[in-house]
Amino acid sequence: MCAIAGKLKWNTLRVSEKSVKEMCFAMAHRGPDDEGIVSLNNIVLGHRRLSIIDLSQNAKQPMRTPDNRYHIVYNGEVYNFKAIRRELESAGAIFTTSSDTEVVLHAYAHWGVKCLSRFNGMFAFAIWDTLKKELFLARDRFGKKPLYYYSNKGKDFIFASELTALQKDMDVPVKVSLEGLNCYLALGYILSPLTICEDVFKLDPATYMLVTEVEVKKVRYWDYAAAFRNKTVENEHDIAEKVLALLEESVQLRMVSDVPVGAFLSGGIDSSSIVCLMKKYHDNVLHTFSIGFNMPSYDESADAEKVAKWLKTTHHNKICAIESDDILDSAIEIYDEPFSDTSLVPMVELSKLASAQVKVVLSGDGADELFAGYITYTADKIYRFLMPVPQAVKETMYKLNQMVGPLLMAKDTARTKLSQHYKRKQFLNGMLGSPEKAHYSWRLIHTPEEREGIMGSRYRELIHDTDPFQMFKKHYGKVDGLHWLDRNLYVDAMTWLPDDILVKVDRASMGSGLEARCPYLDVNLASYVATIPAGLKMLGLRKKHILKQSLKGTLPEFIIKKKKSGFNSPVGAWIGSVGGDEFKAFNQYILTKRFGRSFGITPLNR
Repeated sequence: MCAIAGKLKWNTLRVSEKSVKEMCFAMAHRGPDDEGIVSLNNIVLGHRRLSIIDLSQNAKQPMRTPDNRYHIVYNGEVYNFKAIRRELESAGAIFTTSSDTEVVLHAYAHWGVKCLSRFNGMFAFAIWDTLKKELFLARDRFGKKPLYYYSNKGKDFIFASELTALQKDMDVPVKVSLEGLNCYLALGYILSPLTICEDVFKLDPATYMLVTEVEVKKVRYWDYAAAFRNKTVENEHDIAEKVLALLEESVQLRMVSDVPVGAFLSGGIDSSSIVCLMKKYHDNVLHTFSIGFNMPSYDESADAEKVAKWLKTTHHNKICAIESDDILDSAIEIYDEPFSDTSLVPMVELSKLASAQVKVVLSGDGADELFAGYITYTADKIYRFLMPVPQAVKETMYKLNQMVGPLLMAKDTARTKLSQHYKRKQFLNGMLGSPEKAHYSWRLIHTPEEREGIMGSRYRELIHDTDPFQMFKKHYGKVDGLHWLDRNLYVDAMTWLPDDILVKVDRASMGSGLEARCPYLDVNLASYVATIPAGLKMLGLRKKHILKQSLKGTLPEFIIKKKKSGFNSPVGAWIGSVGGDEFKAFNQYILTKRFGRSFGITPLNR
């Protein structure tokens, strides 16, 4: 796990190393163990290293092939690299390290872009071909590892693992993207390929890019939607067994490391299943980590402790208490774009806790998007039961909740993480539109009308024309005709998962020099789960049915039957917004406190 950066200029014979060195220095937290840079006439490649596999200097980057044709900077882990290495050795490749970086490099030299279909892992890398004068960049299937870039009409191409690092180059413009801002205000995160900066983009997940002097070409190399269309005909028992076998295989692959490996443990089924399977392949003390809160309705520390005791791990727990704005603001600084997921702060604190003991952790992220674990899927099903209700009745219900609900919000919030008023508001708002809009409404923070009040009426047309729901609709179009649950799972995997969940995990963990691996997002497991009939993922209103069936006999009933809690935090109390909509409040807090300074955005109208 590392950080990468590079600058390519077509109109010069020699590129200065200065900005690439500055970009790498800005990402030292991602790679505190080593650094490297190489100048190849009109391109400079830079790297920061977090040493995980082959800790020797032989595995230092940038790395090149023996003939000096290909040069790579690579961030990530390809877990099946040993099998790929054997295949390449049979074809005549000679290796001088035991690193996966060298395998990725030789794989591209041998197979070209087709190498991506062989990789099972998380990655973002760039390879320069000195013969063809061609830059190849690629990002993993689900977008676990980030890659930002700026292209200037065939003159410059600049890339880095983080946006704030990319902006160290003076050729990169620092101008607010109003479309990116509109997306952030709507969702609390920014959908790929957009960023908060105009003309700066994220490389989409499952996409590679070829950069030559005459063109910049993007190609999607993996179609997740295809798996949903090819349903398995196996019976429930066989499906459950295969799910468990694939999950165990995924965990085993992700245990490969030359440094200690631990795990995040919340006490829920997702993380508990990962830790339980890890125990089979972990000979030494297994460290697990959880975060708690000093507000009982948010605190799951006891659940994590109970599971850790059952699994016999060495468990570490920390209470996340925000006593000053400095603690909150320093956590926000780790995220290089506007990002208002309410669990960003505890994820940062959890990563700090883990990094004191290990360099690698496994987490349960991705299970909810594969197996339908969110309350939103329950709401989607209830929506369908209520579709025959007249529109006028739905509108009346929504208006009544808007009038009466806020009076009960403070009382609700004291008992639960999400107030009942908030849940009713999101659900009833969704009922007024299409099934797709209903699912989207659960992600919505500020409506178009509210965004107009924030950004100004002069941007009314832009706000509606670039509404992020348009991007959701494009993803829905890729899975037309499928079961409604499969469609929503696919869209969440294209939006919420890569641009919120995985951003949160990557920035928080790498901010502490910690590598986080997600076994549930193994390509073989995810592709197979997509083929499982929707009715086995959600049976009645029972979420994650087939996952729970597969883990019977592996986990005790008290874990399997535990009610999902969600990894939220009491941000309302931290920012002085108790009793209101804390999602809206936190969204605006971050924009004004962190990004108002960076981009000249004035305080938002309330």
